[in-house]
Amino acid sequence: MTVDGLYDLFCDALESLALQPGQQLVAALGGGADSQTVLDLLMRYRRQHPQYDYLAIHLDHSFHPSSADWSSTIEEAAKAYGIPTIFEPLDVPVANRQSKEAAGREGRYQRMAELTQNDAVLLLGQHRNDQIETFFLQLKRGSGPKGLSSMARIQAWTGKRRLCRPLLSVSKEQILDYATQRNLTWIEDDTNYDTSIERNFLRHDVVPVLEQRWPQFGQSVLRAAKLCAEQQQVMDELLLEKLHNQQSHTHHFPILLLNQCSEAMQRALLRTWLQEQKKPLPSYEQLEQIRRQALTASDDSQLQIQCDGYVVRYFQHALWCDVKVAELPGDSLVTETNVDLGKWGKLTVPTELVNGSNQLKLTFSLPAEKLAKPGRQGRKKLKEWLKQAGVPPWLRQRRPILELNEKYLWVAGMGWFSFQTEDTISLPEPVWFNSDADLFPLL
Repeated sequence: MTVDGLYDLFCDALESLALQPGQQLVAALGGGADSQTVLDLLMRYRRQHPQYDYLAIHLDHSFHPSSADWSSTIEEAAKAYGIPTIFEPLDVPVANRQSKEAAGREGRYQRMAELTQNDAVLLLGQHRNDQIETFFLQLKRGSGPKGLSSMARIQAWTGKRRLCRPLLSVSKEQILDYATQRNLTWIEDDTNYDTSIERNFLRHDVVPVLEQRWPQFGQSVLRAAKLCAEQQQVMDELLLEKLHNQQSHTHHFPILLLNQCSEAMQRALLRTWLQEQKKPLPSYEQLEQIRRQALTASDDSQLQIQCDGYVVRYFQHALWCDVKVAELPGDSLVTETNVDLGKWGKLTVPTELVNGSNQLKLTFSLPAEKLAKPGRQGRKKLKEWLKQAGVPPWLRQRRPILELNEKYLWVAGMGWFSFQTEDTISLPEPVWFNSDADLFPLL
C-alpha cells in the first residue's frame, strides 16, 4: 500500500463518522509507529479540514524504566506539528488478579475521557495484526460471537464519544513502510519481544507459523471476526426488542421474561440487559447464579449477587442493578440555595426556605416518627411511604431529606410531609438533580 493509499483509507474512516464542525479529533499517542502514523495522517487531514478541533494525548504510566525519556521524545515530535498536546503522568493502581496491561488500558481510557469533549472521536493505532491477536486471545478465553468479533473500526465509548481505529485493515508492515517513508519518529519498546506476554507469544511464535503454512490464514481470521460481529448485531437487535416488549421500567429485568424461554435465551437476555445498563458482564458462573436464583425468587427474596462494580438485586418480580456507592453524607444545616451533594446529586432550595428565621437541616436518615402527607389518608413512617411508592429497599436511604423547623419534612422525589396533622402544605418545593447514586425514579 502506498503512502497516499494509506491516507485515502484514513480519510474514508473519518468520513464515515459524519463529523460536525468543531468536533474534537484526538490522537491517542502510545509512542510506537502505529500511533505516530495515526498522528501524521491526522495532521495531513487537518490541512484539508480545519473546521475540526484537533488534540494529541500521551499518558505515561511509567511501566517501563525509559518511559519518561520516551514521553519527551514523543512530545517533541507531536509539538513539531503545531497541534495542541496533553502529556501527563498517569498513576495506575493494579487490582488483585488484574494484569498490569489491563489496568494501564483501563486507566488510560478513563483519563482520556476526562480530558476530551463529550462528542470527541479518539483515534487509535490498532491494526490488522492486533485484530488477529485479539481474536486468538478471545478464543483462548472461550468467548462467544461478541468476544470473537474482536475490535470494531467504529465503537461507541463514553458519553457521545467514539473510538475509531482507521488502520484496522492495515498490516504492521504497511504501517512501518509509511512511517519510514514519512521520516516519522517512534519508540521501539523492547517489552514487545517478551513472549511470556500472551499477545507477544501469539505475535512472534504462533501467527507467523500459521500464515507460513496457510498464507490466507490471517485474512480468514479477519473474515471470521467480521461474521461474528454481524451475527452479534442481529442477535442484539432481536434480544433488545424482546426485552423492551416486557419492560415497564427502563432499568429493571422482569422475571416473567425468564419463564418464557430456554436456558440459552435466558442467559442471552440477561447479558443484553446488563450491557444496556452499561455494566461489565459477569462470569458464566455469576450469570448462572443470577439466572437460577431469579427463577426461584420469592416476593420477600433477598437476592444479592456481587459482580464487578455493582450488585444484582431482586425487587417486585424484577432484577435491578445496584451500583456500589460512597458513604452517605452526614447531617448538616442548609444556609444556601444551591447545595452540592457530590455523588449524591445537587439540591436547589427556594429562597423562601433559606432565611434567618428557618432552620433547614439536610439528612439521609429516615425519621422514626409517623408522617402525614397532604391529600393522603393516614399517618405512616417514611419507610412505609417509600415502600408504598415502589422505592427498592436499598434506595430508601439514598434520597436527601430536608427537615424544616422540626415541623415539615421534604423527601426527594416524594414531596412534603408533616410531623403534625394531615393539613395542606403550600411550601415551595426544592429540586433534586440526582446522579448515578440513584438510577431509579419512583415507579
